[in-house]
Amino acid sequence: MKLHLRNTPTRFGAVAQFLHWAVVVGIALQFTWAWRIDEADSIRQQFALVNQHKSIGMSVLILVLIRLAWRAFNRPPPHPDTMPPWERRSAAVSHGLLYGLILALPLSGWAYSSAAGYGAEFFGLVEIPDFMPQDERLESILASVHDGLGVALAVLVCVHVLAALRHHFRLHDDVLKRMLP
Repeated sequence: MKLHLRNTPTRFGAVAQFLHWAVVVGIALQFTWAWRIDEADSIRQQFALVNQHKSIGMSVLILVLIRLAWRAFNRPPPHPDTMPPWERRSAAVSHGLLYGLILALPLSGWAYSSAAGYGAEFFGLVEIPDFMPQDERLESILASVHDGLGVALAVLVCVHVLAALRHHFRLHDDVLKRMLP
């Protein structure tokens, strides 16, 4: 027997939607910037793109921390009653992994930048302190970790998008609509 709480939302609120889509835009920009860095025409352009990439990464980190804090006090809408238990568990695990990767990527980038000895600035306004010792071996390891986390996030984002589209177009439920304005 399911217990339905009074005033249980059927959609995510405006704040949750804004934070979700702001993180989505930030992640899309991060992947775009990462590819642009590799294809930069000059070291000056590459340096500028790397600094922008770091600033956007810190913005995503801040936004996802706010999103997690918001979610802690604002319950998400329940899954559709038609959703089987295995799918609910899969959704919970994939969302946990998404949040974990979205947190780990900027932190690994920050660590990588620290180990490389290249400080980070937040859009040229605030200097972000290094928190790792400068070390070439550690830099190499952290570069691989950061890249691997980026690939893992790209794969999981694709799974997330495909699952939302499946719910919308195949199952015809409101899972996707809950996050749309």
